[in-house]
Amino acid sequence: MSEIVNEFWQKYLNQLHLYPLRTKAITAGILVRCSEVIAQKISRIKKLQLRRLLLMIIIN
Repeated sequence: MSEIVNEFWQKYLNQLHLYPLRTKAITAGILVRCSEVIAQKISRIKKLQLRRLLLMIIIN
């Protein structure tokens, strides 16, 4: 498992070095998506609100 994580991390750092803006934008989008899904689960929303999720990704 550790090898997979290390390999992924090295690929991420390589992409960050080659394409910093694109890599940071994708990373931010993933983090916003994760936080919004968690927020909706905490709010006990039964069905994931995709419109709300997409708006959060576009705004951030």
